[in-house]
Amino acid sequence: MTGVVDWAEKYRPKSLSEVAGNPTAIRDLRRWADSWEHHPEKRAVVLSGPPGCGKTSAALALAADLGWTPVEMNASDARNATAVREVATRGATLQTFTATGEFVTARGGGRKLIILDEADHLFGNQDRGGVAQIVETVREARQPIVLIVNDYYALTRRSSSLRTLARQIKFQRLRNDAVAAALRRIYSAEGIEASDEVLRRIGERAQGDLRSAVNDLQTVAMGRKRVGEEDLAVLGARDREVEVFTAMREIFESGDAARARAATENLDQSPEDLILWIDENLPIAYRDPKDLAEGFRALSRADIFLGRVPRRQHYRLWAFASDLMTAGVAVARRGRWAGGQYRFPLWLAKMGRFRGTRATRGSLGAKVGRHVHLGSRGFLVEMLPAVRELFAQDPEFRVALTAACALDEKEVAFLLGEAEDSEAVKRVSAEAAKLAAHPEVRPRFMEEFEGDGG
Repeated sequence: MTGVVDWAEKYRPKSLSEVAGNPTAIRDLRRWADSWEHHPEKRAVVLSGPPGCGKTSAALALAADLGWTPVEMNASDARNATAVREVATRGATLQTFTATGEFVTARGGGRKLIILDEADHLFGNQDRGGVAQIVETVREARQPIVLIVNDYYALTRRSSSLRTLARQIKFQRLRNDAVAAALRRIYSAEGIEASDEVLRRIGERAQGDLRSAVNDLQTVAMGRKRVGEEDLAVLGARDREVEVFTAMREIFESGDAARARAATENLDQSPEDLILWIDENLPIAYRDPKDLAEGFRALSRADIFLGRVPRRQHYRLWAFASDLMTAGVAVARRGRWAGGQYRFPLWLAKMGRFRGTRATRGSLGAKVGRHVHLGSRGFLVEMLPAVRELFAQDPEFRVALTAACALDEKEVAFLLGEAEDSEAVKRVSAEAAKLAAHPEVRPRFMEEFEGDGG
């Protein structure tokens, strides 16, 4: 998914006036920044609140409004005193440059805005004084500092000094109307039509997390110029993807091959779909270039094995592919997990019109699984790729299966990888209807197929 532009970043506010919701917090942040014109009462502020409520966006927008140079550091990237000292302390005590490279002193109006994101993640034995270094940085700062946290208590319990050194500004979850208004601006900019009901439902589902809402918005809008309520089905499918997100966390965050492999053992995902989930989220979880390269190397080898399965009809190769895409990716990371919010594969959402929805997969699994003496999940995991290959390559098989299992046009379209209203789908359905009317001429090979699962 390297060619897809992330709308959450594309439409990040460029000014405080564009930040959705939290007017009181925005006003307090601007007042604190204005105090730097003289002598600030507090050299740092802590922006606290739940994910997706606009904390980081507000800090960056503030820098843009005032012409300050932002210096960002994510606490997940390097949780130790050395990194804090090198990036934050030096950035806060030295002078700055303009965007054109011109040297400007703090006294002359040039400033940096030091932004330490996920500051509440400075925990554990690997912290090595990170919180203490933040306190020292704030005390010595000659430039404004913004600490961004989800959990204010998690930060201040490590050092009570931060309660007095830094001012807390609380951000709240966004109201649904604020989220809908932000989504409406994005739809307008992208030239997409959507009803108020669509925006309302996306906003309600996000529960005040604008970033999640924008990600959902992009998911349902992929490949469309108009989004209706029926297109929200893909988000309904995501409600059932809790197990997949759990598996993503085990693969990317555990660093343990056995745990990563075990997380996908009972997952209702084919290897072809699972590799898309990992491909989508690998750049979110691994930021170190070496870790990212090793992760994609393991993933590419898994993809090679998956490609050999239909050509050689050797489905034991799935085991090699699964090990590479789970355990192989998990142990590829040597640095720290980069954080980030996992998301549904945009490619799957874009191709949903042609490959069917999760509801179609479920009905297909029930119909054909029952026919071959397997449960729905057993069929989807064990046989679906082989059946799709046969369905695409063998005209007689596709007609016979459609007739025997009473497949509808959505299910035929899913197996063929075609649009539901395509001529190919209509032709299969018509021929299957004729065959169903004369069951005595059913192909004999169907008896062998039906016996495979017994």
